[in-house]
Amino acid sequence: MASYGILGPLEATAAGRRVTPRSPKQRAVLAALLVHANRVTPIDLLLAALWHDDPPDTAVGQVQTLVWRLRGVLGEAITTRPGGYQLSVNPGELDADVFATTAAESAELARAGRLVEASDRYDDALALWRGPVLADVRFPGDPGAVGFHAAVAELTEQRLAVERDRVDVALALGRHVGSIPRLHRMVRDEPLREELRERLMLALHRAGRRAEALAVYRQGRQTMVGELGLEPGENLRRLHRRILDDDPGLHVPGPAPARPVAAPVAQLPMDVADFVGRDDLAAALARRLATTGTPPSDPDARVARPPAAPPIVVVSGVAGSGKTTLAVRVGHLARTHFPDGQLFLDLRGGGGEPLDPAAALGRVLASLGEEPRAVPVGLDDRAALFRARTAGRRLLIVLDNAAGETQLRPLLPAEPGCAVLVTARRRLTALPGAYHVDVGVFSGEQALDLLRHAIGDQRVAAEHVDCVRVAERCGHLPLAIRIAGARLAARPHWPAGRLADQLADERARLDVLRTGDLAVRSSLALSHQELDPVERRLLRLLGALDLPRVPEWTAAALLDLPLPQAQELMERLAEARLVDAEPNAYRLHDLIRAYARELSAGDPADEVDAALGRFVGGWLTLADEAYRRTGGGFRRGTPGTGPRWSRWTTAGRDALLADPVAWFESCRGMLAGTVRRAAAAGLHEPAWNLANTLGRLFELREHLDDWRGTTDAALAACVAAGNDTGLAWLRRSLGELHLNLDRLDDALACFDAALAGFDRLGERRGQALVLRAAGTAHRLGHRDAEAMTALGRAEAITIELGDRRGRAQVLFGLGAAHRTAGRPGPAEAAFRQALGIFRQLDDRFGEAYASTSLALVLAGHGADADALRLLRRALALCRELGYRRGAAICRGHLGDLYLRRGEYERAVVELTRAVDGSRRVGDRIGELIALRRLGEAYLALGRWEAARSALVSCLALGSEHGDGREWKRALSLLGEARAGSAAGRSGPAGADDAVAAAVTVSEMRAG
Repeated sequence: MASYGILGPLEATAAGRRVTPRSPKQRAVLAALLVHANRVTPIDLLLAALWHDDPPDTAVGQVQTLVWRLRGVLGEAITTRPGGYQLSVNPGELDADVFATTAAESAELARAGRLVEASDRYDDALALWRGPVLADVRFPGDPGAVGFHAAVAELTEQRLAVERDRVDVALALGRHVGSIPRLHRMVRDEPLREELRERLMLALHRAGRRAEALAVYRQGRQTMVGELGLEPGENLRRLHRRILDDDPGLHVPGPAPARPVAAPVAQLPMDVADFVGRDDLAAALARRLATTGTPPSDPDARVARPPAAPPIVVVSGVAGSGKTTLAVRVGHLARTHFPDGQLFLDLRGGGGEPLDPAAALGRVLASLGEEPRAVPVGLDDRAALFRARTAGRRLLIVLDNAAGETQLRPLLPAEPGCAVLVTARRRLTALPGAYHVDVGVFSGEQALDLLRHAIGDQRVAAEHVDCVRVAERCGHLPLAIRIAGARLAARPHWPAGRLADQLADERARLDVLRTGDLAVRSSLALSHQELDPVERRLLRLLGALDLPRVPEWTAAALLDLPLPQAQELMERLAEARLVDAEPNAYRLHDLIRAYARELSAGDPADEVDAALGRFVGGWLTLADEAYRRTGGGFRRGTPGTGPRWSRWTTAGRDALLADPVAWFESCRGMLAGTVRRAAAAGLHEPAWNLANTLGRLFELREHLDDWRGTTDAALAACVAAGNDTGLAWLRRSLGELHLNLDRLDDALACFDAALAGFDRLGERRGQALVLRAAGTAHRLGHRDAEAMTALGRAEAITIELGDRRGRAQVLFGLGAAHRTAGRPGPAEAAFRQALGIFRQLDDRFGEAYASTSLALVLAGHGADADALRLLRRALALCRELGYRRGAAICRGHLGDLYLRRGEYERAVVELTRAVDGSRRVGDRIGELIALRRLGEAYLALGRWEAARSALVSCLALGSEHGDGREWKRALSLLGEARAGSAAGRSGPAGADDAVAAAVTVSEMRAG
């Protein structure tokens, strides 16, 4: 069986083997036969298509030979008919026929009201398109003779009609948010089609983006008047008026569930084995959450939910009442109804400082696959992006330990296919549309069930009366009972009456057990009394540390003990249920942490500060070593002015840091929390040391929020303490962050302040580092003189200090400045010097950068082989280091080199990867340049539509980032793409094409 593809580059297979001809004329003949599939293609039309009106004397024989060769691979499918040839195609063999059939089936499903099935079938139909029709076929003569242009136009029109019908189904389903990107592309490609513009305006209006909908109308009117001299049609004008009037008839119920657009997330904690007493409630809440997109049918519902709102369930109750345990069980029961995943986030409202909503959204967006650089800074912008990323998806979002309504509101999705489960100590009555559940204490039987799970049925039966007393004196509060059960389980020789008597002896505690929060404190106090003195001290120091999650070596640093001895102490706390063991870490429940914090209040301040200093010093030692092992780089590491913890062994460090990047990723949250805790405690010296060293690691992995947050916290501590050294180093780090984000003015302001600080301190190495970074900022801002001045000063200092690594970094900066200014000779010399030093120092980060830049200079000389070798080495180093931005840059340069060598297919491969890599890390400038190069490569291949798409995207980014040079180059290339698309040939754009390109760009910029 054969198959043929014309919806994109030409494809042919026979007997499962690809047989697409390579000869351009053979491809042209096969394309002509496919355009006339199951019909006769006259030989005189083939002659005209191949040689226009001047065929050679051997033309007929050449056509016969071409057809004979095609028969060699396609067999009897090609037959000779009077006056020409016919290619017989069976149903299902030609992708254009399959497309038409699938589109017709989709339309029939839509007419029958089966909209979800219709939507899926429309997607199947459009998935058959691999690009423009017969994108890689060229006719040397007149393609119109065989109806090529007409066939392309007809199929393209069919595709547009199917895309339009697909959008209509999506809008009917309420999937307006998910339709907006598709409609933007369609309107961009066909700016004069009013029916597409109508649909885009309607989708935007239904999504609550009324101003944008009106802007789309204004842009369309400008285009129509400017190009055609006509006002928009009546339908478009009527829709415009209805949007202005906010006509209620334009609104429809919210979007129906869409198929997943990203890999599902699964963040629910493990369900507990000893869940007791609330099975019916858990099942009811799971059913309520699973009923998404429709009003609740439960007559006991306390709040009626609008049909278009996601269900929200709030579980509230006193501390220790089992809210989180219930929420986790409900989440597991309901998770099959949420195929796009389940998110779980602790908002830390139960004790300590609640999680900031912006930070919470940053974590959620990262879980949903958003790249750090693409996440905006402001709370409102993050909330808007969160709503966009949850649109059309079915997600369960569990928000544990909420502090209040203000914290929660930005975290609530608008998509009715999602559901939200919240736990909080108090009832969040100001949360609109929420269904509230108050969980109180257990009944007597439920409390005994929990004890049975802890100590066994036989023991409870044998000591039933005393177990009842234990439960009663715990106030039937789940957390208190769980702790009591754990104590009894750890001491099988104890009679239950002994614990009951201990509870009875504390009359004040009995009163507390009946009041809610104090019940948890009483139960924790009981466990605390059974600890030995060293264990008690450890718990108090954990309270002073006040971090929710700590590494496994924490006890060793806090108590200044060898690691094995300290780990045993932590395990004893875990057995007492005062900490929870995790892989390589321990977690403290917020209530236990609050209790431990109270215990620490009476400890001597100098003892607490010393322990906290050792803890931060332990992180400093590990961070310094992890930084060193990542391969060097333009360092932010500083002299160890803060104390390091000295008990680390080489073996201990090596075990943790075998993969320093993986270690950093697993500990990132704890590291960031430690900087903030040290800063809050006034330990400004270790705080800024750690923040400064972590800046390099945050940069490497693109954790920009953490970089900014830790730097700001340490800065505040240094300001309060008057620590000028820390201020200078941290201002340099903040400048590097701005430089990383292409905020050149902000970066230079920070560098100026840092340099002034280093000048006052006489800190020569800091001066050199700041001057090198300032030189980079000036170079990127096209200020050659300032760049050379700064770099020259930096070089003099590194020579004075004998700082070889610093010298290599400055030499790299000088080479980059020379290259930017058009001085290839000095640039090459500087890059070669820098590369030699980096290699001697085994600085892989520096080697990658220097190799990349030297390759660019060599490519300019025509030394392509050396340039390719260097770029491939740089790419390998970036991938080894996990430096995604560097890898994208290398791929962009590789693609550019292939482009200039005429290896266009290779160029497309590398540049496509460069665009994707830059987009993933949010490097918009890198993405812009890679898109322009990709458009140029497609132009060279004659793939006009692909070129046009890449260049229009490039112009959009150029407009956003104000890169005038890339804008002009892309605009010129877009004119060529339009000319080639219109004429079927390459060549410079004419005046009309340039005007058309400019119109497209002006539309895009207006949008």
